[in-house]
Amino acid sequence: MRSALAVAFVAAAGASSSDLQRARQQVPRSDVVGEGHVGMTVKLNKALRAMKDVQLLDCEQFSVEDLIALQRKLYKVRDPALEQIYRESNDDGRRMGAFGKQAESLQELEGLWAKELEMLKAYPHLTGASRDVKCHEAILWMVHHVPQAMQAVLRKELTLPTLPERERRGPQDVDVFQPPGGLGCDTAHAVQTKAKNNEYVEWPSELTYSATAHGAFPFWDNGGPGCSNCDPSVSGSAQLKVQYSDKLRSEILLHSSCGDMSWAGSGAPNKSPCNHIFTPDLGAFIYTPKNSLEPEADGKFCCRSVAAGSKTFTGAVPRDWMKQMKYAGTYENFDGDHYSGPIKMYTASGGLSFWYYTKPDGTAVQQGEGCYQPKGKKPEACQKMMPIVLYHDFDPATFKNASFTQADFTVPDICKNTKNSCSIPGDNVAEIVV
Repeated sequence: MRSALAVAFVAAAGASSSDLQRARQQVPRSDVVGEGHVGMTVKLNKALRAMKDVQLLDCEQFSVEDLIALQRKLYKVRDPALEQIYRESNDDGRRMGAFGKQAESLQELEGLWAKELEMLKAYPHLTGASRDVKCHEAILWMVHHVPQAMQAVLRKELTLPTLPERERRGPQDVDVFQPPGGLGCDTAHAVQTKAKNNEYVEWPSELTYSATAHGAFPFWDNGGPGCSNCDPSVSGSAQLKVQYSDKLRSEILLHSSCGDMSWAGSGAPNKSPCNHIFTPDLGAFIYTPKNSLEPEADGKFCCRSVAAGSKTFTGAVPRDWMKQMKYAGTYENFDGDHYSGPIKMYTASGGLSFWYYTKPDGTAVQQGEGCYQPKGKKPEACQKMMPIVLYHDFDPATFKNASFTQADFTVPDICKNTKNSCSIPGDNVAEIVV
């Protein structure tokens, strides 16, 4: 006799009106809201255990392959109408995806899973971190993509993972951090209220500066985890000019040379100039300029990198973004493109390793990210598919106060209605090298 699950796969019930109403409700119930990440997982596990007929095992008892197999089953009985509701809000964390990348089809998911398994084979110490993320994904899919009537059937047929009741894995757990996630964006783009060091010197409220940029930009593509098409080397360099306004919550980064972005649409940059503009209301865009290192668009190409109204990227980085980093002491023998001498070092680690160096007086010297901390020495490239190493050597002589108006950060007309997407994966990894 065919199992209830087998029958369900053939004749899955669609989402009910209550399912659709719940999908449109973006604020979770108070009983599943906890204090911090651990508090949240404790509350969610309590809710899971209270479900009728549920069969649970600790996340650690599943392999990554087990969880992928579970996700395949959940995908087959999902209702696409629920995903469509999540897409309409642009910044809804319930959207379906895997390994930090949103996906439109099972074929895309299979590609992401294959790359994930390939990476774990090369870097097995990342397995625990990957498994933890997939336990979260599986429960999210079950609760938010499968109609409640179907959930009742699945609880009798499937064993689900509980959520790990601990902080997200960090440097104490792995040597090189999983590509998804983003302590970097929490550090740079979120407004911080509590300082983690007493040494930082905040930036002026508005400024301009120039820098020499090393490493791939953009450091993501549409190929899933890591950066399939990016050149991971840091041997090349490009010039960078920046207009920054904390007052207007806007900034624009003018790159003299960007990588091959042909995956983002016709006319995209390919070892040619591009500009990246962040605004607090319209989101962020990468576009081609009329002249290198100038803000005016040529009207030929633009792609959206951040959704309008994003809760992760709310415009320019705050002027005191560095206060959330750990002060790592001094290094006497720094030798960069524009400055040599003693530096103060600030570091953060999570989804990747992030560093910021200044002169003893607080003037910016270097800022970067990648798979490791260079500790003041010249950064080196990571292996393919690891977090891309990129860094900027600031030219201290160009770090100057400025005065801007909203007109200085006008989003080009071609960007306002663009259909091209160069979305930062999961809207949680940003160009934090500002």
